[in-house]
Amino acid sequence: MTVDVSVPAQSVRPARRRSPAFGLSWRILALVVTAVMTAEVLIFLPSIARFRVVYLEQLIESGTLAALALDATSDNMVTEDVKRSLLDHARVDAVVLVEPNRPKRALMNIEPRPDMPSFNLMDRGALGMIWDALATMAHDGSRYIRVGGESMRLPTAMVWIVVDELPMRVAMYGYSGRILALSIIIALFTAVLLYLALRWLVIRPLQGLSTDMTAFRRAPEEAGTERAPTRRNDEIGVVDREFQNLQRELRASLRQKSRLAEVGAATNKINHDLRNMLSTARLLSDRLARSGDERTRVLAPTILGMIDRAARLASDAIEYVRDQPTPRLATLDLADVVDEAGVALQEQGEDSDPNLFRTWLNEVGEDRPVRADRDLLYRVFVNLGRNAFEAGATTVTVRSRTNGGYLLIDVADNGPGIPSGMAPQLFRPFATGGRAGGAGLGLAIARDLVRAHGGDIALLETAASGTTFRFTLPLGSA
Repeated sequence: MTVDVSVPAQSVRPARRRSPAFGLSWRILALVVTAVMTAEVLIFLPSIARFRVVYLEQLIESGTLAALALDATSDNMVTEDVKRSLLDHARVDAVVLVEPNRPKRALMNIEPRPDMPSFNLMDRGALGMIWDALATMAHDGSRYIRVGGESMRLPTAMVWIVVDELPMRVAMYGYSGRILALSIIIALFTAVLLYLALRWLVIRPLQGLSTDMTAFRRAPEEAGTERAPTRRNDEIGVVDREFQNLQRELRASLRQKSRLAEVGAATNKINHDLRNMLSTARLLSDRLARSGDERTRVLAPTILGMIDRAARLASDAIEYVRDQPTPRLATLDLADVVDEAGVALQEQGEDSDPNLFRTWLNEVGEDRPVRADRDLLYRVFVNLGRNAFEAGATTVTVRSRTNGGYLLIDVADNGPGIPSGMAPQLFRPFATGGRAGGAGLGLAIARDLVRAHGGDIALLETAASGTTFRFTLPLGSA
């Protein structure tokens, strides 16, 4: 991602954005309420079923007591008034007590009918009891049911009762209302506590982070008002501290790039005047070379070399601070570009020192088409070759081979090699490796030009016998 450092950052930090009406806090609150109410519903189903069973068991117990009153009489018979009184106190309409080896005892205001729903509490499972409870609450009005079960007073007896379902249904509705009210209270209390905890521990720190991110995106170079680092040791605290560190590092980097851009712009303005002055100095040096004084003639080549070196340093600096060029791709012969770069480097060597012999070996081979920008590729070879010759090499060899969809190009020299401590920062700008007179931009520029083609460059090997650089170019549709 390219950051435009030429546009000045905003001087005023943007205002804190308001939270949305239905933000994360309210969503969490709604989710918690929904989860608690769902859990309460799941708890309510077995609870209401158990309530119905307990209600019917109590009626069975009271019906058993009413039937045992028959044992107080000699003929197991009571008057009609006494029977109604017993059944009213037991809250049932009929009771039949069946006990082994004993006569059946019965009190009835209503005779059991075949069309009455019948329930045996001893045979119903958990799901059956839940279904029965829901079916009971779904009915409306009076309905007589026949219920059977065991009594704690007579464990061996089977007790059947006939009872109106309406009072039990009313009691079940009341129980359900109390459960619902309690569930709502628990859900709201839990949700509010969780909402406050999440808002204090999570939402507010995240809102602060999002505000800082937005402000940093809008004005990455503006320091603004720095927050005090958080003391939290959890994940949010780590993220907050790391983001603040990232902000400081990026702001420092952007300020440095801005300064470099300003230096580049200033250098670009004076480059034309500097070249004119250096051209004038070169003409004067040529006159000194034709001087009658022998000492003056000896110093002239040194002055000329220093002038050429100054011009090249200014050109390299301008070339580096410019934006990365966009290659104008065309199909060309790689061998021709290598030969052209070799001729230019040998002429430069003759100009600097006529007695210095430089060998440029082109082993690329004939018919090696490549799709690239000729001028940019030429500058890559010139930068690599000039670095090698200035480092002390006398021979530079260029080779190439294909590997999959890429063309591998090796530039090898017989120089003294690169110091081990210099290798990691070789492609950094202004890294000269201790070589006097260089700006340290040749390899950095070469890397930018190769990457503009979609390839990359790296140090393949270095030793006392020489150094080899390898860069790649996509073959494309050459």
